[in-house]
Amino acid sequence: MNPFALFRLVKRSGYKFIFWEIYWTIRFISPKKLINFIRIFYQDKYTKPQHVTGFPVKLTIDLTGNCLLHCPLCPTGQGDKSRSRGEMAPENFYRLIDEISGYLFEVDLFNWGEPFLNKNVFNFVRYGHRKNIKTRISSNLNFFPEGYEQEIVKSKLHHLVVSLDGITQESYGQYRVGGSIELVKSAVRRIRAEKIKKRSLFPFITWQFIIMRQNEQEVEEARRLANPWGFDRIVFQKARTDMGLDLFETDREKTEKYSGWIPKESSETNYNLKDKSRKWRPPTCHFLWNQSVVNWNGSVSPCCLYYDEKYDFGNAFQNDFMKVWNNKKYAEARRLVKEGNSSDKELICWNCLKNGFPE
Repeated sequence: MNPFALFRLVKRSGYKFIFWEIYWTIRFISPKKLINFIRIFYQDKYTKPQHVTGFPVKLTIDLTGNCLLHCPLCPTGQGDKSRSRGEMAPENFYRLIDEISGYLFEVDLFNWGEPFLNKNVFNFVRYGHRKNIKTRISSNLNFFPEGYEQEIVKSKLHHLVVSLDGITQESYGQYRVGGSIELVKSAVRRIRAEKIKKRSLFPFITWQFIIMRQNEQEVEEARRLANPWGFDRIVFQKARTDMGLDLFETDREKTEKYSGWIPKESSETNYNLKDKSRKWRPPTCHFLWNQSVVNWNGSVSPCCLYYDEKYDFGNAFQNDFMKVWNNKKYAEARRLVKEGNSSDKELICWNCLKNGFPE
């Protein structure tokens, strides 16, 4: 049976997504990627060297530092000036992908900005697909002009995550300040109609619902509405509190400071946010050995959890990415995580050791 026909027979959305991920991972794998994957994860799990032999298996590329919404817990929405704003140029994107495409399983084309504001976004997605890399975009979908539904299906975007935190404008607009729930719903309907018209499975569409005080009573209704509204599945996430300060505050400080946004702990189990039966493991950082983040201007962040550009480790457009990947900053950060000490007291990674590694 054709794998796409088999995909359509799978009923449960969670299984559909697993099938989708596994199929394209196998479809895009190569001996070179597999060898790099084994090498990288052996180093991550067992040896944790300061200088990594191999390339990241996943890359986050922020296509723009701009966004049209003003979400109160997001540094971009707050107007934070500690990271520069702009859009990634095509020549820089292609050069970066050409350097490490032979090792990548997936590229996230988003981080601090709204990716569809970069006019070259669909060319970037197409290029990733041609290079046998799964591409993922997370968007608020408040900027999605007519015709974009055709481009997104034609580009073969692997996975679209839509940030939609509520089922009414009242609850949605409290966090997505300046956003319109009707624009989001319209965009999803247009994409789904185009997928049906073109008999395409691209992209897989996930509704990401961040649970906060103002929308926690809408969880079950959102679960029921996911398919009628055009989504392939829905996932629920906890609010991360102020994302710009996430690594600088203790759990107690976050709870006290952002209690107006965070839902009550007593009701958390109703959301199926995580498997509480999982065996506890000592917290650590895996990003430093198997993933990396490249911002719109080439500035390289060791992870996607902090905002201030002064903590970045180098620039992949001024040097080859591999030179940044194993430079002095990266080496000291890896030593800090492994040994608990480093001569570089300015490393952002000290905050993780002090406040606990985030989940």
